[in-house]
Amino acid sequence: MVSPRRLTALFTVLALQPPAAMATSTMVERFDEAVARLAPVAGPSSAGVPRVTRSAADFSVERRLNIRLDFPGAVQGAMYEGLLNGETAVFTRADDYLDATVMRNGEPEVVSFNAQTDGAPSSGESARLEGSRSRPPRSVGPGHFEDPGAYFLHLTFVKHDDLADRSARELHGLYVAWWLADMARRVLPVEPLHASYMELTPLLTSVAYGDARALHTFEGTLKALQYSLGTHVDRTYKHKFVLLTANPPMPGTAGVAFEGGNEAIASVSGRTRIVAHEIGHMLGATHENAETRGWWGCETNMLAGSLRWRNDCLEYSEANRRAMRSYMRHGPDTVAARKMVDGPEAP
Repeated sequence: MVSPRRLTALFTVLALQPPAAMATSTMVERFDEAVARLAPVAGPSSAGVPRVTRSAADFSVERRLNIRLDFPGAVQGAMYEGLLNGETAVFTRADDYLDATVMRNGEPEVVSFNAQTDGAPSSGESARLEGSRSRPPRSVGPGHFEDPGAYFLHLTFVKHDDLADRSARELHGLYVAWWLADMARRVLPVEPLHASYMELTPLLTSVAYGDARALHTFEGTLKALQYSLGTHVDRTYKHKFVLLTANPPMPGTAGVAFEGGNEAIASVSGRTRIVAHEIGHMLGATHENAETRGWWGCETNMLAGSLRWRNDCLEYSEANRRAMRSYMRHGPDTVAARKMVDGPEAP
């Protein structure tokens, strides 16, 4: 006969053992479960049973960012803020993967997780990113009638064919995710944001660049294809297009943009902030309002020059944040002549 004490101990041991149905969680499954607990807005979620074994990655999800993502192949994604192993992280959740962008000393590092793995990172990456006199019609010209359906900022990133060895997912994690999160936190915290990626699009993603006419060529190609692609490039000032390239868009510069316009080119061979810098110009931010925070500190996104020993702040100055909010409310100057900034002829 089994004593009551031994029977109680036996039930205790059995209760502590996980059921066979409770398999080890992947990082992606754990993340989806955490997202499902975010109310009232929830992103992609998993309906799995509670898990017992945790992966090596320790994380928390604080909130979903008001950002819509569209990747090539009709893959939609969502973004979140939180912590990964005690460090501030921006999470991108799409398809069967989860990417965490962590900023360390002004450098984004991307840690990736796959839904089929056991929860350990599947890859980790970090990268150091190291005008014309003619005036064709403005992107947003005099007498422009604003599209009443354009309620929020939409960025379309066009991946040039010379970046075939780098996925839109990787480029997003390193150059765009942290910028979108900063826009959602500090610049346009009450407005939704939309970012989409285009690749392998005939004529557009193979557009020629590298000379002083590169930005005009990109603009002209966008306008020629706008009806076939459905981009309608000149319908609103709230839809911007950025051509991402492997090499400098023009001699002597890593990026170029139309000030207050809808088009820019940014090379991923430049500094980390180059994409944010050129987008800033399209949204009314200026070099003059940029900041250097301490001699050995960091440089905000719009600083024209840079020193190797200073990190990127990976954010805009308060003056430039105000200018960008004003631009979104009032739109660009449709009377002044168009200005190309950061190009070889730009001041």
